[in-house]
Amino acid sequence: MFQSSRSMFLADVVSVVQRVAATAMAIALLVCLSTHPAAAQATMEYGNVATGAGTGAAGLGNKIGSALSQGTKPASAAASRKGAAAVNDTEYNPADANRRALEQRAGQDAAKLSFKSVPANAMVRIDGKPVGKTPLLMSLAPGTYQIEMEGPRMEFGKQQLTLGTKETREIDLHLSPAPRYPDHITLQ
Repeated sequence: MFQSSRSMFLADVVSVVQRVAATAMAIALLVCLSTHPAAAQATMEYGNVATGAGTGAAGLGNKIGSALSQGTKPASAAASRKGAAAVNDTEYNPADANRRALEQRAGQDAAKLSFKSVPANAMVRIDGKPVGKTPLLMSLAPGTYQIEMEGPRMEFGKQQLTLGTKETREIDLHLSPAPRYPDHITLQ
């Protein structure tokens, strides 16, 4: 059987396309598996604001380059973070990333806030996003915010807050105890 040169050429093209697609899938899988979930969340919510411009792309380039280089082992996530000058371990904590992003958006007219709670060590959420544990100091842009705090034993408190330009406030919430199970149930 004789094959035409055209059919042999098409078979070669299909083979090359399959190899390129397999390589692209491998790179995409490598990127998805090596990205820390907190960094991915911050990137989805705030873009490059949380991690700083350029550091994410540089780290990604290093990971892809080391994975595609023959004869070298890919760097671990911890080793690649240590090698990047502008990247530190706190960037992978969602609360730290959310707080940094809010503070960077605060600008010149930022209001200063001090968060305290009874009991202490409560998780503070601003508009549903965690920003840290009490006691906490931070800056926010003027505007209206929903503040929620959840204590270590599921105590809860919330407050709506409207901030003015260059305002300084102390938010001190006494958290309510966690809801208890009912001691009796009435059926109708």
